[in-house]
Amino acid sequence: MAFCLFFILFDRFGFYLITRMEQNFYSEEEYKSEFINYAKNRKFSTLILGTSRTYEAIHPLYFRTILNENAFKEAQFGKNPKYNYHYYHFFKKHAGIPDVVIYGIDYFIFNSRSHKRWLARLDKLHKQVSPFSSFSLLLSHKQEVENFIEAVIDHWNNLFSPGQRHRVMDLIRLQKYIGSPHKPGTVVTEKKRNFWRQKYRKYPGNEGRFLFRLLRELDRDGVTTFLVLIPNHYGTFRTNAGRKSMLRDLFQLKHGLNHVHIINFNKPEKFPLNREDYFINGGWGRTNSHMSRSGAKLFNQLLLKEIRPYYRKIRGNLSSTFRKKRKAQNHAP
Repeated sequence: MAFCLFFILFDRFGFYLITRMEQNFYSEEEYKSEFINYAKNRKFSTLILGTSRTYEAIHPLYFRTILNENAFKEAQFGKNPKYNYHYYHFFKKHAGIPDVVIYGIDYFIFNSRSHKRWLARLDKLHKQVSPFSSFSLLLSHKQEVENFIEAVIDHWNNLFSPGQRHRVMDLIRLQKYIGSPHKPGTVVTEKKRNFWRQKYRKYPGNEGRFLFRLLRELDRDGVTTFLVLIPNHYGTFRTNAGRKSMLRDLFQLKHGLNHVHIINFNKPEKFPLNREDYFINGGWGRTNSHMSRSGAKLFNQLLLKEIRPYYRKIRGNLSSTFRKKRKAQNHAP
């Protein structure tokens, strides 16, 4: 009896200690205050969400210079549907509801999980776990504990080993970033006779339900939302063989949501996918492809030309509402 009691106490103490250590390991406590200070006297008409492909492809600079709109970008590696769902709640609490959301869609969107470092910054790393939900919390969460230990080991290995790692920009520099230059030879342009094709992970996958919840909330908030399929190099375009299945899933997700729109630039008739210099990686047999600075410049021009009428409609509706309020005030007794 005493042994069982000791085991239970040790198990609960160990589990909650590890979760606390994990929260501290990933946490970026300063992010919230930095964002609140940055957004204090600014109005963002547009919120840009996505992963590293959106990070390289869609830039606030072009929204300012082409549309005269102020966009805020929250896109880097590992920012997948679960994180984006929680981030939208954080954003609208501190910066207000945007007029437009641009969500960069990846082929692997339902195959990925949000990185813990991003979830931790919003205090969404762990669910509330009851101490009585399992006889052993450490055993029932064994995989999560092992993942944390591996992350700590990788972190220390990276500190003492050279090599390129993911760049993490602070939120202010991220708004000014306009992409990486192309380097010759980094894109696989030669098609082999037999090349590996990547299957598509269907909805809901790992975090698809968070995307659906986000889209429903955006629609309820009246936010004009664009699910943008970002161009891949033609080799990656052909490597990712389940594109039609992906589009079917996206159209099913937006069914009945009048403010949600799908824009597909990942096809040769919409964008020159075969231009090697428009990408920094990808190609035949590569499932992931990021745009170069020059490719992003053209892509933003084409994208903003397509969505400009929506902004005009939004501005027209806002002007009409303002005129009605002013007219009502003028006729008030």
